[in-house]
Amino acid sequence: MPRLKITKTGRRLIYLGVAAYLVFLLHALPASFLTHYILPAMPAARSVKLQGVHGSIWQGQASDARFANFNLGKLDWHVRSWGLLLGKLKLHLKFNQDSMHGAAYVDLGLGGSVTAEDVNMQFPAQNLMPLMYGFPISIAGELRGNLKQVNIERGRVLQAQGRIVWQNAALRAPQNIEMGDYLITVEPVNLGSKMVIKDQGRGPVQAEITIFTKGSGDYRMKGWLKARDASQQSITEALRLIGRADNSGRYWVGLTGKLRGWK
Repeated sequence: MPRLKITKTGRRLIYLGVAAYLVFLLHALPASFLTHYILPAMPAARSVKLQGVHGSIWQGQASDARFANFNLGKLDWHVRSWGLLLGKLKLHLKFNQDSMHGAAYVDLGLGGSVTAEDVNMQFPAQNLMPLMYGFPISIAGELRGNLKQVNIERGRVLQAQGRIVWQNAALRAPQNIEMGDYLITVEPVNLGSKMVIKDQGRGPVQAEITIFTKGSGDYRMKGWLKARDASQQSITEALRLIGRADNSGRYWVGLTGKLRGWK
C-alpha cells in the first residue's frame, strides 16, 4: 500500500486546521460550562453562586450572582482567554443591582488566590453588616470609591489598597445618629489591611477610627467619635451609649471580632 506523503507545508496546514478547530470549540462552549465545571474546580470560586446563566464561557451574564454573604445582582463577565491557558481564570466583571453596582478585573488562581485590580464600586453601607455578624453597631449611608488592588487567600491573606467615601454616614444602632461624610483610606499591612476612617470636617460627628484586619479574618477596631457641637445633647447622649468619654469630649470605642464565613 502506498504511503501518503505529507509535505512540510501540508503539515503546517493540518496543525493550523486543528488549532482553529480547537479555538472554535472553546469559543462555542456555553456559559454553563464555566459554572458547572471550571468554577467548582477552583477553590477561590467556591463561594460564587450564579443563577440564570446565559451566553458563552468567554462572555456571559448571570441574572443573579452571589459571593459569600453578598448579593451582587446581575453579573456580566468577559474572560481573557490566555489567562485560562496559563492556569488562571482572568475576568472583567460588572455587577448591578438597584443602588449597588461596580466593576473589576479579577484573577482567580487554581490554588485559591484571588487578585482584583481597579475595583470601582458603589453600594449601601448596610450591605456590609452580614459580613460583621454580631457587630454591636448598625451602619447606614452609601460607600463609593476605588480599590487599586485586592489580594485574597481565604484564611491567610486579606489585603487591599485604595480610597472609599462614606457618604451620608449614619448609625442605626444602638442609637440613631446622622454623622456626615467620611473618607476611608485602605492600605496593606503584612498579610492584612489597615483602614482609617476620618470625617470630612463638616458633619455633626467628628471621628477618627482605625480598623485592622488580619488574613485570618480577625479584626480590631479602635478610635473615637465626638459631637462637633457639644450643645447637641441628642448626639452626645447617643455617643455615650457607644463609647467612654475623656476630658476632651471624645468617646472612645474598641471592638474585636472575626469576619463571618471567613476560614
